[in-house]
Amino acid sequence: MKFLPNTVINFHAIHDPEWMDSVLSLLKKCYHVIPIHELERFYFGSHPLKNTCHLTFDDGDATFYRNAIPLLKKHNVSASIYVSPKAIREGGNFWFQEIRGYDEHKLVAIARKRTKNLNISQDIANEAIFKSLPLDMIWDIIEEYRQETGTPPKPATNMSTEHLREVQNSGLVAIGAHTQNHPILSNENDQTAEQEILGSITELADLLSSEVRYFAYPNGRPGADFGQREMDILSKAGIKIAFSTEKKRFSHKDNPLAVPRNGLTYGNNAFVLAKLMAGSKWDLLKKMKTPLKTR
Repeated sequence: MKFLPNTVINFHAIHDPEWMDSVLSLLKKCYHVIPIHELERFYFGSHPLKNTCHLTFDDGDATFYRNAIPLLKKHNVSASIYVSPKAIREGGNFWFQEIRGYDEHKLVAIARKRTKNLNISQDIANEAIFKSLPLDMIWDIIEEYRQETGTPPKPATNMSTEHLREVQNSGLVAIGAHTQNHPILSNENDQTAEQEILGSITELADLLSSEVRYFAYPNGRPGADFGQREMDILSKAGIKIAFSTEKKRFSHKDNPLAVPRNGLTYGNNAFVLAKLMAGSKWDLLKKMKTPLKTR
């Protein structure tokens, strides 16, 4: 019996196929897993949905091709994935993929030196420093780190063009845009934000020879990482559904260009089920159980 309320569930890289296999089995017990066109009908055609979930995957990591697609086929469930056509075509990495494994102290020291005039608090978390910067400055910091440490660019982390076309041909996965370079859009000026959004939509449509109707915001917090400016650009580009990372159930009260999602990255089935049942209250419950120093 399907018993959990409507939700969209978001994943990123899938490094553990056994975990993903177990999660998919659990989700099929708790929900009717629906393709995105049913979600679109829910928002634009009054299509009733009950006890349903839609699965999304952000970034286009190569582990989606290696690990997730075989499992989606095994379980016969649909999903959507959000990618950068630039990263796919050029074989480049997003900034946060590139800095994984860097010496954190050295990287942050370079970042703080370059951001002295930006009034960034010394108390801000290291990861948040980069999420508060425009994309050009992030890559300048990465380049300085490379030069100082002799660190070469990393091999491609994301899928290739051939992989993406195989995903498209599977018939199980809708492919949407995720900007060109994964900036936090609110950190960028009007011109850059528009180029990032429109460029990803038009180039992805060319790459797939297919209309692009869906989008996911990088980082995705409404009012913090994107706002009305970005939604207006998407609306003019013909995007029907765009996903945020606001942690709540989806409903007809949502703006279709800011559909909420709940993220899953780890945990046994009991943990995953508890998180799904808690919905928007999860962060509050987590804080109540987490010591202040850990937070």
